[in-house]
Amino acid sequence: MKKQTRDFLIRNMPIEVYGLLEKAAKEHHRSRTQEAIVALTNGLSLQSYHITKPKPFKWKKKPSSQFIEEAINEGRE
Repeated sequence: MKKQTRDFLIRNMPIEVYGLLEKAAKEHHRSRTQEAIVALTNGLSLQSYHITKPKPFKWKKKPSSQFIEEAINEGRE
């Protein structure tokens, strides 16, 4: 059974990214297309891991209005 594929064109790729792709393809003895497929597959699989959100922070006592105002304005000058 033949594997189904689709064509995919990337326009306006930054020259730095193209250079990295070309360099990696040469190092791995692959075509640029094969290297791009591997890079996309590896990159997308990293995002497939389930990431749990941290539990919301619970204050021991409610922060004062002054504390909140100071936190909002901190570093704004």
